[in-house]
Amino acid sequence: MSLKEELDQLIASTGGGVIETITIQSTPTIAGLLLVKMGRKHHALPWSDYAGADYFPVAPDGGGTQAEHIEIEFSHKLVTLHGRNLEQLMADIAERRIARVSESAECFLETEHVRRGGPIVTRIEVVPC
Repeated sequence: MSLKEELDQLIASTGGGVIETITIQSTPTIAGLLLVKMGRKHHALPWSDYAGADYFPVAPDGGGTQAEHIEIEFSHKLVTLHGRNLEQLMADIAERRIARVSESAECFLETEHVRRGGPIVTRIEVVPC
């Protein structure tokens, strides 16, 4: 299955909406990563362009507060995931098992899922590198 077919199937399976914020496949090395931004542009990046990832537990976010983030480098794009409890995603990123990441509103930061240590992504940035 091509990357486009796999991503079309992922989007169709949710009816165009967001059901899960992070989708992890049980088999490593899936075709690509779909980044879903709330009300904005979505990005589909092939894992074949993956160059590496770094986890930053605490970093200035420009507003004077502290926030953790992950930087994922592809051959022509740098993806930054901001949120909470992100460290546990590093193994899945390294093994290319994440198929989809969706932004969640910050009001979900206080959910039981997050309080128990579950990951949540509140902002996705994609820039050329």
